[in-house]
Amino acid sequence: MAFLHFNNVGIAALAGALPEHVQKIDMDPANPRAAYIAQFVKQTGVRQRHISITEQTATDMGYTAMLKALERARWKADSLDGLIFLTQTPDFNMGTGNAFVLHNHLGMREDALAFDITLGCSSFPYGVSACAALLQQPYIKRIAMVTGDSHWQQAPSRKALLAQSVFLHGEGCTALLLERRDDSPVDISLYSDGKGYCFLYNPWGGIRHAWRKVPGRLPNGEVYKGGGNYMDGMEITSFSTMRVVDTIKDFLKRQSRTLDDYDGRVLHQANKQIIKTMARRLKIDLSKVPMTVEHLANTDGASATLTMVDAYAGCRKDQLKLLISAFGIGLSWGVVSLTIDPAVIVPMVTSSNRFDEDFLKPLA
Repeated sequence: MAFLHFNNVGIAALAGALPEHVQKIDMDPANPRAAYIAQFVKQTGVRQRHISITEQTATDMGYTAMLKALERARWKADSLDGLIFLTQTPDFNMGTGNAFVLHNHLGMREDALAFDITLGCSSFPYGVSACAALLQQPYIKRIAMVTGDSHWQQAPSRKALLAQSVFLHGEGCTALLLERRDDSPVDISLYSDGKGYCFLYNPWGGIRHAWRKVPGRLPNGEVYKGGGNYMDGMEITSFSTMRVVDTIKDFLKRQSRTLDDYDGRVLHQANKQIIKTMARRLKIDLSKVPMTVEHLANTDGASATLTMVDAYAGCRKDQLKLLISAFGIGLSWGVVSLTIDPAVIVPMVTSSNRFDEDFLKPLA
């Protein structure tokens, strides 16, 4: 069973970075799709998002977040023993992971490890577990976990992106600095169900159908004709509101705790309806569940940490005990219990910075 306990993993800093451009859902009653849009907003809660219109990537935003986190922790980049980047949208190919690009731009040591983990919305529990496991090694004392994805590239052009009247996903990136620290307990449970991979995936996204990009029938009988990710909304809703909730209850039972033992309960910001249903089944007042989906949209793997930044940066409580649950593609999900000092959380920043030297140079 993947139930993990660490007693020596502390959080030194957490920072989040967003693209500067804010795009709002078109709520004009004169819009020909006004009725559909109103229903979409009611179900998802999404009213706006931050998204790049200058070709920023998660590495660009991750660099900004890393600088802010390093400044808050008073660390130098060359003091890091490792960097893990969790993303579904690498700047280049999967092998040339974002972690290597960021390792270069930060000027990290050659003997510092770096690699990507290809996960989506469940990135937080899986990423923290990997970082915490590495921190058990005698020569690894400081590690960075960077999480984020890009969505602007799914539109064929800047003009097409700006013309979108509705959208579910937004962009943002976080940097979490972890260190080996005595008497800093972290508890994690991890779960996966490979039978559900086809409920949320891109059939043409990898090499499986590299030569067969033709319409086909999905396991649930629907016909797929391309166009990016496929999601079985009914299955994903049932998964998140039933199985994930039962997992949280089991986690608490194993810990001999209740939700009242926590100062905050952070859920992946899939959509407002899912969050409300999960809160109801957990018997939590919705006012005690921080929500960012309305102004940040669904930010995938960075959702949990961006919500932590949004909700707790600058709050006055000395220590926060948080219960965090994230879930998504795979199917994969997990629960994390940890303590964080809100003083180490940097208020959210926006940035338009990007690394121009990473682009191919025009031929002379």
